[in-house]
Amino acid sequence: YWLARQLVAVIPNSSGGSGESVQRIRNLATEVAGIDPSFTEIRIKIHSFPSESDLGSVEAFLRRQNLSSAARDRLVELRAALRQQYDRAATAEELRTLARRARGVGDVADSTLSLAERIEDPDERRTLASVGALSRRIREAVSSGRNGKLNLGLLQLDHVIQQRALVLGSRLEADRGAHSRAHRLGDLAPYADLAYGAGFLSRRERDQFLRRSEALRAEDIWSAGEYRRGISYLSRVVEWSWATVRSRTSPTLERFVQVEPRAADYLDAALRGSALLPLSSALARLAADADRALGATHTLPRGDASGDPTGVRGLNPGVAVGRLHVDEVTDPTLFDRSRIYLLPETTPELRPVAGVLALDAGNLLSHVQLLARNLGIPNASVPSALAPALRELEDQEVFFAVSPLGRVVLKAAAEMTAEDRSVIGAPADAARRRVRLDTSRLDLSVVDPVPMEELGEADSGVLVGPKAGNLGALATAFPGRVAPGLALPFGMFVRHASQRPGDDEGPLEILRRAYRTAAQMRARGATEEEVDRFMFDQLALVRAGIVAADWLPDMRASIEGAVREAFGDDLSGGIFVRSDTNVEDLPQFSGAGLNLTLPNRRSMDDVLDGIKQVWTSPFTERAYLWRRQILEEQGDVYPSVLLLESVPSEKSGVMITSGLESGAPEDLTIATGEGVGAAVDGESAETILVHPDGNVTLLSQAKAALRRVLVQGGGARMVPALRPDELLAPEEIRQLRAVADRWRRVTIDRTAGRVWDFEFGFVEGRLWLFQVRPFVRFRSSELLERVALLDRAAIENAAESIAMHELIP
Repeated sequence: YWLARQLVAVIPNSSGGSGESVQRIRNLATEVAGIDPSFTEIRIKIHSFPSESDLGSVEAFLRRQNLSSAARDRLVELRAALRQQYDRAATAEELRTLARRARGVGDVADSTLSLAERIEDPDERRTLASVGALSRRIREAVSSGRNGKLNLGLLQLDHVIQQRALVLGSRLEADRGAHSRAHRLGDLAPYADLAYGAGFLSRRERDQFLRRSEALRAEDIWSAGEYRRGISYLSRVVEWSWATVRSRTSPTLERFVQVEPRAADYLDAALRGSALLPLSSALARLAADADRALGATHTLPRGDASGDPTGVRGLNPGVAVGRLHVDEVTDPTLFDRSRIYLLPETTPELRPVAGVLALDAGNLLSHVQLLARNLGIPNASVPSALAPALRELEDQEVFFAVSPLGRVVLKAAAEMTAEDRSVIGAPADAARRRVRLDTSRLDLSVVDPVPMEELGEADSGVLVGPKAGNLGALATAFPGRVAPGLALPFGMFVRHASQRPGDDEGPLEILRRAYRTAAQMRARGATEEEVDRFMFDQLALVRAGIVAADWLPDMRASIEGAVREAFGDDLSGGIFVRSDTNVEDLPQFSGAGLNLTLPNRRSMDDVLDGIKQVWTSPFTERAYLWRRQILEEQGDVYPSVLLLESVPSEKSGVMITSGLESGAPEDLTIATGEGVGAAVDGESAETILVHPDGNVTLLSQAKAALRRVLVQGGGARMVPALRPDELLAPEEIRQLRAVADRWRRVTIDRTAGRVWDFEFGFVEGRLWLFQVRPFVRFRSSELLERVALLDRAAIENAAESIAMHELIP
């Protein structure tokens, strides 16, 4: 629907209409500023806070004597576009014309004529409410209608009234008079209708937004903490809208930006050329009020007037000082662990860095977010409106901190206060003390495949990694919910990697010698960068050696026999080949997503080839760098392999048995995407909080453009996502809650209070379980305590009462 509206706005059609006037105004203002930089201040005003006063500013600029002919020509066009935008009589006549074409569609025609007659109504709030309701009805009519010509006219009508809404919203937001908090909240409802009517929001998102805003207005007294949580939730509407635009356009934009880099500005322009601009401004005013009441204001650069706190959200607590990198990183090997990065989105190829600011937060339970959370890497989501201000700090040293309550601080290092320095404390690396890997329980003597049902938690870190050990326990607790599986223990890898090609070293010898040499280099004073370069070369040799080594005949025979016994002779069901190392799911380190999973192998040769590939994955540069953040040495890293029968999940995801955002231990946090292996690579997923009473809070809706499906001949491919408003059905949520409750009871004797991380899938409403592991939180309590200093005022003020009838600017 959103895409259809964009096409109607910019492609000439038989319904006529005013065209994309707001975007044309923005484009012309940008062109003038490019020709004459002295127009920049007016350009910023037009882009950030458009109003009828812009016409006077443009006319005054036109009266200058020293204008170039190119600038004058564009200014004349801009003046004409502004006159058209703010010409009430012309808008009224256009509405009357379009109303005639909408006859027979409910009360749309009558409402449009009424709006045309009230175009001069001084009660702009009432008019805006009428426009929002009309836009909502138009969307519902078009969505259910089958008359293409009529729908085209309705979409053109909606475009005109949306442009009018932007004018009304700009006027209302220019009103700096004092109004009550309840009144300011009431102003948001028409914008929610307009965002829904324009296709930015789904019906579910609109309804959630309105319910939360009405709940805040229903009571006069709230604590400062509750009020801020409520406003923070409402501010998600900007992220939701951004996700809509991104999911509909990103596949095309990724290609087009290579030709014209300025195309990257399209995402921002699409939102700021709509009623979301005044909505964002209204939310920013409420967010600033809530932060003041709590004493938890964000500290961010405001390079121009476009910066606002709407959409700023702390994801992972931590602190860093480093140079800020703003330009997109196209080569993952170029990530620098000492730098802080502003990224368009959290990428699954991310290497360890000092800090991350993401324009698109992805989802809370992606592997990258879990790694960052585990290692205390500060990570925050910021709106695209802040990107220009952040670019002014490009390559400068900055102080970046995210508090446990989500307060975000980013400033030039030269502006650091004494409190900021106390938050940093000792150098950051000292707070992330490396630990020594315990290998005392390793048993490398088992060199044959082990059926998964024979494994349990006691075998984790002994024969196999925790995936296989925990999954064996999971299969015992939930019969029929775990696919058949087979594990290849650590001993099989050691035996394979110990083979020597002639007189040369085998892969395992190369690996152990490399780690010894690296330790000697550090002892001699070599930098980490020098050690890394040496290790990268050695790891490449290890990976090549593992793949090149021939299968030992008896080992190959034992694998083939065990695979046929577990999965059948023809492997028609397919097999997932998954890595499972002894350095995953440690108390100090999760290792989520660092190693390889190969989906849906359907021949014995493909399975055998996949085993070698999976064995190499713990020895990639990225895996080595992430592990180095936590381990003193990596000489005893061993992979096992888990073979699981393929499950063609229609939807899949991750469940954490705690409320990551609510802080409530009895809540569930569930991220779900369409297809196989969803919600782990940072894609836009349906993320919900499930409360003990069964109620659900929507945090984000699934809007990924593509989904992964298994292919009959083997492997998987990406196809267009279906993107329903609601992904998990109530019965599916009930099944997940039952699993979480039962697993807590099963494990309570030895792991009381532990939070668990499940991976799951659904096929025709039936739940399948693919993994369970302890959810590893940020481990450095002393650093966490220092970062919590940023929340000192907020904690003290959280219980303070605030009144909704109180006036705010």
